[in-house]
Amino acid sequence: MSLGYKKIVVKVGSNVITQANGLPDEQRINHLVNQLAAIKKQGMEVILVSSGAVASGRSLIQIAEKQDAVTTRQLLAAIGQVKLINTYANFFAEHAIKCAQVLVTKEDFRDRAHYLNMKNCMQILLQHNVIPVVNENDVVSVTELMFTDNDELAGLIASMLNADALIILSNVNGIYNGDPKLEGSKVIEEIKGSITNLASFISTGKSQFGRGGMVTKSTMAQKVAKLGITVHIANGTTDNVLTALLDEKLVHTRFVPEKSKSGKKKWIAHSETNAKGIVQLNNLAKEKIDSVLFDLALALVRSADEILNANVKDLEKMPIEDPKYDRLKLTLDRIEGIAKDIENVAKLNSPLGDVLSAKTLENQLHIQKIRVPLGVVGVIYEARPNVTADVFSLCFKTGNVAVLKGGSDAEFSNIAITRVIHQVLKKHHINIDVLTLLPAERAATEALLNARGFVDVLIPRGSQSLINYVREHSKIPVIETGAGIVHTYFDKTGDLEKGKSIILNAKTRRVSVCNALDCVLINEDRLNDLSALLSPLAEQEVELFADERSYDILKGNYPSVLLNQASPEHFGTEFLSLKMAVKVVKDIDEALDHIANYSSKHSEAIISEDANHITQFLNQVDAAAVY
Repeated sequence: MSLGYKKIVVKVGSNVITQANGLPDEQRINHLVNQLAAIKKQGMEVILVSSGAVASGRSLIQIAEKQDAVTTRQLLAAIGQVKLINTYANFFAEHAIKCAQVLVTKEDFRDRAHYLNMKNCMQILLQHNVIPVVNENDVVSVTELMFTDNDELAGLIASMLNADALIILSNVNGIYNGDPKLEGSKVIEEIKGSITNLASFISTGKSQFGRGGMVTKSTMAQKVAKLGITVHIANGTTDNVLTALLDEKLVHTRFVPEKSKSGKKKWIAHSETNAKGIVQLNNLAKEKIDSVLFDLALALVRSADEILNANVKDLEKMPIEDPKYDRLKLTLDRIEGIAKDIENVAKLNSPLGDVLSAKTLENQLHIQKIRVPLGVVGVIYEARPNVTADVFSLCFKTGNVAVLKGGSDAEFSNIAITRVIHQVLKKHHINIDVLTLLPAERAATEALLNARGFVDVLIPRGSQSLINYVREHSKIPVIETGAGIVHTYFDKTGDLEKGKSIILNAKTRRVSVCNALDCVLINEDRLNDLSALLSPLAEQEVELFADERSYDILKGNYPSVLLNQASPEHFGTEFLSLKMAVKVVKDIDEALDHIANYSSKHSEAIISEDANHITQFLNQVDAAAVY
């Protein structure tokens, strides 16, 4: 066969081998087996990933009483898997070929020992000329243990076995440049890289009997192609589809591999759109690391137009009045600031190899405690494109691999910045997998949270809700950063003019950053100055949530449309917008008690002329930054 593959994975979708009535199409299965047998007899290794267990079960049993979807799927799969594998075994036997059933779950790819055992099993089967027939174990694969669909499973198998090609058989001819139902739409016969915006014209519908759709097929195909594996999407209902495809006589879609296959295997974790793995960071000299970072800082500035154009695409998706708009927005000055921060990281002394302690035991055994990298660091963050560059520089400096999951709001900006980073890494002949940017979809977040054995530590950067979600759902260790619930206490001796300027700047300069002001605490002896203290905020249309005493003072002295009575939940809220809480306290001790109850320990401030009060505040407030 003209393509010359030595090992292929063939994935057969439900709609290919299922009739319109939901029952298995044994004639189609037989036809596919005939082709696979012919291919194998020409010396090619074949792995079959086949759906159809549920359809086979449906042909054997009628479910009388109403069951929930999961229970029904388990019942049909448990019964149908036996029939499905027997159907394949009988048809292969006609060609004197043996097949073996291999049922897997996501957990088999998460655990290193499971992964290696499964890989070894597949290799032994192939060495003995047995065709593995792989399917998801639907009997136990429910909720968090379920693959997106068998396209994802096929991609994992192809990467694990270092296949030459993955052939996905669907019920359409490939990916079209428009709606396949419309006249004039044509099959895109070749796709290179992940630049093409396929999602803009791919139907998001899923197959009638399966869980997958063309979007998941295309995104998985792009990820697998990036690993050096050619991916074909073709119509499995076409007669002799496999032989015609391998003879290059079939109109279909081919994803061109982006790089040659590497002998260094990757463990592929799992999400709808991502095939990722653990990689080893090259053993780089400290001078080399710093050189890369300095080059990156320069490259980011030189690529400013490209990054800003991408950022515009993100900004177009967000209303300008959204408080996160400013946090998302990049400018030339901000890009230069990001570059400067990277240069500062490069100038830092490397912590790698630092000897923290050393001792020699009585038996002359010398023991040292030395700083080493964490390994693979995952970071989940929101609409902050600067984090992409910041985290990479810190991880790279400290010898760690970075796996980043940015928010969808900053998708194009993150991609553009990552592209520049990868270009610099390639220039220095460094594996670009030291930085992986996961897709912006939520499914990638779930994959990262469950990447036990692939990611060593996870860091959430963002709102309190994000931090809480990661802490509660992650199956890997989490380094928890704090949300920014920030207070400023205006003391009995506070200078009014200083206070007006400080509070205005702290609240309005950048409302969506984590150290923006959320709550003003004012000493009751200064209540008469409250209206004047907060008057500059009215010009910036800051909405206030005031407790009873402050509300009475501000009523009639602050725009009524911007003045609200506070409820308990307003204290302890990170607003990230032009909103702020106000509360009256008796003295500095009550202010400190309030901060202790509501602070996220990020940033706190006092405005005072009393040195003793300032010292007390600095000593008693528990926060990363105290002003």
